[in-house]
Amino acid sequence: LVGPRLEPHVEAAKPLLLGSVATPIKTIPVAPLKVGKNAVSNAVPAVRSKSQRTVLVRQEHVDDVPVVATNPKGDAAAASDKTVTNGCPVSMVTGEELLTLTDGVLDGILPFEWTRLYRTSAVEVDVGLGFGWSHSLAQRLSISGDSVVWTDHENRSTEFPLPTEARPAITNSLAEAAIYLGSSPDELVLAQASRFYHFRDGVLFSISDAYDNRLRIARDFMGRIERLDNGVGRSLCLRYELGRIVAVDYQVQRAKGYEPYEWVTEQSIVSYAYDDSGRLVCATNAVGESEVYRYDEQHVILERGLAGGASFFWEWERSGKAARCVRHWASFSQMDTRYVWGDDGRVVVHNVDGSQEVYVHDDRARLVQRIDPDGAQHFKSYDAKGRLTVEQDPLGAVTAYQYDDAGRLVAVFPGDDEPTSYEHDNG
Repeated sequence: LVGPRLEPHVEAAKPLLLGSVATPIKTIPVAPLKVGKNAVSNAVPAVRSKSQRTVLVRQEHVDDVPVVATNPKGDAAAASDKTVTNGCPVSMVTGEELLTLTDGVLDGILPFEWTRLYRTSAVEVDVGLGFGWSHSLAQRLSISGDSVVWTDHENRSTEFPLPTEARPAITNSLAEAAIYLGSSPDELVLAQASRFYHFRDGVLFSISDAYDNRLRIARDFMGRIERLDNGVGRSLCLRYELGRIVAVDYQVQRAKGYEPYEWVTEQSIVSYAYDDSGRLVCATNAVGESEVYRYDEQHVILERGLAGGASFFWEWERSGKAARCVRHWASFSQMDTRYVWGDDGRVVVHNVDGSQEVYVHDDRARLVQRIDPDGAQHFKSYDAKGRLTVEQDPLGAVTAYQYDDAGRLVAVFPGDDEPTSYEHDNG
């Protein structure tokens, strides 16, 4: 189902992609090393004090260049769903807002969520939804010399070496992504979280999965995305005014008699309104419910008002894309949180009930320490590729994790308990 040129690259990226989503995995007990027909070729034993804790690790070559993804300010930033947040939600890594909202879905074999994200560090960036906002199709590639910079749908930038015939597939374990040559000479493919993003001359033109189910992107004469087509008569159609998206319509293909098929709007799933400064100030869903937004003069969000009447507010230190939230509260009394930021990756969270939490991240945006409101402490350690290697719970129990060269988890050593190894079939 996957083209002959793409298949080996899909296989190369599969361990990284499968590690980033919930994937069934077969658990087997750790057994002593055996010889004979079941021996593992090119195996490396990892021994922990007892012979029954020996684990076999198959060595595989993976061209990995671990470079952390960054936000528009240049700070290390993981994907929003893998970032520790608090509230509505504020990143406990950078202090920026990461408001993520899904406005609609294109159904089908390869479903697609139309999602938008407001990121405080992107207040100088407008990709069609107003300053600070991005959407799930707002991706682009920039090639400079031997490097490629991928700006994803969350306005994060990740740098890769430019793939060549000699290096056709390159992973980035820190960013949990991969890049490789496509099936045509001018095509590059980015892989992340079980999705493949196909670019031609730096422009996104389709999205696929490992089975080559595809969503195709059509653009207007100005190069703007006009339609996302699932190939079976369903699509999302984007409408623009003054260069910004004002509506997303769910459309189906229909024909009368022998006339050609044409796209017909079934419903407008969301519409957007902007102020004179080009900022998104209102989003209205298919049933007429609206959210409203208010910003300061540098497009940093100050207020979000829900259709039901509740409102959320932010107070910031520093300005523009460098802003960090110092207070986040709501129109109801149960939510009023303050944040005290250190320059060492530490933030102290002061909750409305008087309790405190502490989060500490390293310079690669990985959580290394957490202190709960009751004082319980959690610690985590990682290797150079960003993989969790050791964690300690509040009772002092230590769990260690081991990976093969392809980045797959092969063994877990839970303190004094019996270890567990993992067998991976087809990736």
